[in-house]
Parts: sequence; C-alpha cells; structure tokens
Amino acid sequence: MSEISDNASKAGDAFAELIAIVERLRNPGGCPWDADQTHVSLRQYLLEESYELLDAIDSGDSEGIEEEIGDILTQIAFHADIAHREGRFDAASACRRVVEKLIQRHPHVFAGAQQLTNPQDVVERWDQLKRAESGRTSIVASLPSSLPALALSGSVQRRAMKAGLPWPADNDRSPVFTPVQGESSAHTEKRAGELLMQVAREIRDAGIDPEIALHSAAVELRSRVLRAEELAGDEPLADLDEATRIRVWIESEAG
Repeated sequence: MSEISDNASKAGDAFAELIAIVERLRNPGGCPWDADQTHVSLRQYLLEESYELLDAIDSGDSEGIEEEIGDILTQIAFHADIAHREGRFDAASACRRVVEKLIQRHPHVFAGAQQLTNPQDVVERWDQLKRAESGRTSIVASLPSSLPALALSGSVQRRAMKAGLPWPADNDRSPVFTPVQGESSAHTEKRAGELLMQVAREIRDAGIDPEIALHSAAVELRSRVLRAEELAGDEPLADLDEATRIRVWIESEAG
C-alpha cells in the first residue's frame, strides 16, 4: 500500500463528511424522500448524473466536472448507506474492495512485476487478471447489456477483433467511411458523426428504431462470441491457432 498523501487524507475526510450527511438525511427525523430511496429508485439519477458528467467533460467545463463528480459521489454514498442499513456492505468495505482490486491488477506498480511502458500492454494484463479473478475466460460476459447501443456495439466489436475473430468477414465488408489524408481529426470526427446521423435517419425513415436495431445486433454478436467461447472449451479464443479459431467462429453462427 502506498503512503497516504496529504491530498488523499483531505479527500478521505471530505468523503467521510459526505457519508455522515447522507446518513443524517436518511435517519429518522431527516428527509423522508431520501429515507425512502432504494437501489432501484436511484438508478435513473445515477444514469442522469453520469451523462451530465460526460457533458461537462466534453465541454471542458472544469467547474462542471467538479460539480458532477460530487453528484456522482452523492449517489455512491446513498447506495452505500442503503446497503449498510440492510447489513450487506458499506462505503468502507466498498473502498477496501476496490483498493484491493487496483493493487492486484497493477502488479507492475505494487508487486515488483515486470514494468509496462505501453498502455496497451497494461490493458491486456488487466483483462487477463480480471478473467483470472472471476474464474471466467469470457471476453464479453462482463459487458452490461444495459449499455447504450453504440457503446455496447463498440465494446463487443473491439473485444471480438482483439481476440482475432474474423468479424466481420472480408466478403461482408463494404467500407462507407474513409479518413482523408491530411484531414484534421476534428473534421474527420465531424464527417463520421454526420454519417452516423444520416444512417440513423434512413433507418428511422424505414420505420425501424435505430437504437433498438443496433442494440439487438450488438447483443447477437455478444451471444455469438459466447457460443464460440463455449465451443473453444477452456482455451481462450486468442490462444487458438488461426484455423481452429476460424472453424469455431463459423460453427458459432449456427447457434
């Protein structure tokens, strides 16, 4: 464990004060609305606060980021207090659990393991350790299906391609977007966004909800990866030889 810095010490004191405030709000004689909340009833607020933080990050609003982080911390304090009153866990145990996880997943920092200088190597080691901790070899099982369609789609695709799965098949690819040499990243991003909006508009004009359609496709791709992993047995997909991986992928489509 690293030595507690002055910054960390001050943050701990402030977080303890937030926990105490939430406790008082939810205690008898406090706020009846706050006392009435559950994990489920607070779900929408956590989602809203998360998106508000993303908006603040996108706009570069430092004060907004600070405020929204505080709102999310309040949500965390509420969920921890609910669980504490039910005798399941509390804010302290949640903090200890994530501290333990961060230490275990950064052996190159805390355990004297081989140093990693490439961020991609760090991500790969993180994924390996995560799967080992959970006892699962799946690369997609942990993805929450409640993710927005585009985020879920991107995550499933990245993991499938990282494992070397031949998706999409070469004969299924028909590129519709190509970066222009010398074009600024901002303009490339603008063109990409306009293309996505155009595709969404055309799909909607056909009477189909693009969010639902993309989410369904992402869930199906996730299911196919899970079927391929089942066919591969105890061997991670990325460790299969190319011929076996292609065979497993083809067979997974039939499922």
